[in-house]
Amino acid sequence: MNFLNPTAMAVAAALTIPPLVALYFLKLKRVIRPVPSTLLWKRAVEDLQVNSPFQRLRSSLLLLLQLLVLIAAAIALGKPMFKAVQSQEGTIILLIDQSASMNVVESDGRTRLETAKAQARLCIDNMADDARAMVIAFCDRATVVSSFDTDKRALKRKIDDIDATQSTSSLQEAMTLAEAYTQNIIIGSEEAGSDMAPESVAPIATVFLFSDGRIERTDQISLQRFDVEKIRMTTIGQRADNIGILAMAARRNYEQPQFLEVTAMVRNFGFQPATLDAVLLVEGQTVDIQTLTLEAGIAVDGETALPEPALGSAQVIAFDEIEYEGGGVVEVMLRVDDALPMDNRAWAVVQPPRHVSMLLVADENPYLNDALSPLPLTLTRMTSEEYESADEEELTDGKRSAFDLVMLDRHSTRRLPQGNYFFWGSAPDIDGVSTGELIDNEVIFNWDDTHPILRHVGVDSLQAFEWLRLVLPTEAVTIIDGETSPVLAYLTRDASQFLISAFSLVAERDTGDLLKNTYWMASADFVVFMQNAVSYLGSTMAGSGAKSVQPGAAIMLPLAETVPNVLIQRPDGVVDRVSSVGVQSVLYARTRAVGTYRVDTGPPENDTFAVNLFNAVESAIQPAPQLALGADAVTAQAGSVETNEPAWPYLLLTMLVLLVLEWAVYNRRVYV
Repeated sequence: MNFLNPTAMAVAAALTIPPLVALYFLKLKRVIRPVPSTLLWKRAVEDLQVNSPFQRLRSSLLLLLQLLVLIAAAIALGKPMFKAVQSQEGTIILLIDQSASMNVVESDGRTRLETAKAQARLCIDNMADDARAMVIAFCDRATVVSSFDTDKRALKRKIDDIDATQSTSSLQEAMTLAEAYTQNIIIGSEEAGSDMAPESVAPIATVFLFSDGRIERTDQISLQRFDVEKIRMTTIGQRADNIGILAMAARRNYEQPQFLEVTAMVRNFGFQPATLDAVLLVEGQTVDIQTLTLEAGIAVDGETALPEPALGSAQVIAFDEIEYEGGGVVEVMLRVDDALPMDNRAWAVVQPPRHVSMLLVADENPYLNDALSPLPLTLTRMTSEEYESADEEELTDGKRSAFDLVMLDRHSTRRLPQGNYFFWGSAPDIDGVSTGELIDNEVIFNWDDTHPILRHVGVDSLQAFEWLRLVLPTEAVTIIDGETSPVLAYLTRDASQFLISAFSLVAERDTGDLLKNTYWMASADFVVFMQNAVSYLGSTMAGSGAKSVQPGAAIMLPLAETVPNVLIQRPDGVVDRVSSVGVQSVLYARTRAVGTYRVDTGPPENDTFAVNLFNAVESAIQPAPQLALGADAVTAQAGSVETNEPAWPYLLLTMLVLLVLEWAVYNRRVYV
């Protein structure tokens, strides 16, 4: 047993026990009164025999009981604890997972996050008096809930304030923040200006991780200051029953754009097979229902089938083609009662069918003309000279481009009103982007086949004889990579989109003659690529491109005109007011809840966007038995933190019993 407040115990004992013993040494001075008989005053006569101020201390049951009461009270004030675990010394860091899977309600009626916070509070209770702790909550991003503090009550209050999110989970930023804070510790205080630095900086920290283990890319974490042996993971939760939507697409028929084709991929992550209905809704109205049967997603030995489906647990639903010429929200909903409802719905935003208005800036390139002719486009052609000399009214509508897409062949330019651009063998003349010498005799090294522009495109059929060396800013996304330089990249800047191809379809000889730079345009993959690129950049032919983001991701919202504020209504009905004074677009990132978001200012095609979970790691809710941190693994401990049990309630009960006994003994002596 140890004591949290031994000083209070010592002071209480010193102030109460000596006076009690002294009272038993003292005797009151009696008043002498003559009476005719002493028979009835036998006891009084005995008292008169000790009228002196002090007497020899005699054996007394009352004294013993009163001493025991005072001793028990003093010990209780010292806050004694039954020692089950050793108090945590030094520096403690608590990492609390607040991602989507932590919303699962377990058998005790609490969510995983509520259980995690309760376990974190127990960990704070186990802190030694001179220990300090900080609290970090993490999902797709990490938040410092409390910097290092020694006040246990303040730390527990801040833990209680952690809210759940519907976002994905990443531990890298949380670990980086924790390591940074241990190098420069400041002890926080609730009073402004009273923070202080401890005497010893950069101490060895013990990290407590409270999570269900559904965390992405932990094997890529590189620990700099932390010892993996001092990272302790408490696994939260037990349930594994969940079925989720991992992907959804709403596309208009290529030849008949008035028809809408909707598909979704659904996966079972639980132990049991399931049969359920998938419902297709357009603007809230049911238009189709498909019944599907899914096999179990977890093997008998409990191994979670990630990331690829196993045992037939995944299925793609193709709803019946519907005729829908309007624009709005298309939703897929699963009729199933499982542990994680937020992945049972998915949304896509579609626009009314219309041809993309496109400006082609090319001096001479017959292959581009042939590639664009089958697409449903309203095509305008200009030479590079005509483009540079055109009046502003020809190229812009207000402050934006008058065309849904501008495609430029071998022509770099600074004349780029806000809009969407596709550069072939050239690059936009903007900060951070430039081109260098020609590269030849290199091959395609890598590509991102998950990007919408490369959907259903076989890049292995692409061969280009030469391309420009590209220098791009860090925010650019490389879609196709060469050995030494990007070949195809995507960049957003000031509400404009840029797709940059380092190669052109043609190359110019020294004599001025043109020759093919690639034979890719002769393949079916090139036709699909062109359709994807026009669809993605024009944002009018597909509803699953830029209009859907994952929770926590930022989205650029272009503005139709200069307005002081943009109002964005979240799925929970809360309206965010975002200042837009002096800008043509706003970047919005409060997207940690799934659903549809309504924007009341901006171009008509940008007034709604969707946030979907679409994450197999979060949907596979079975708690992980261990966590890989780089090359090491952290094994999870039991689902609860052991704590030192307080002993003072038992002492208070003992005091009550002693007081009752003392009262009974006293009354017996008085009346006997």
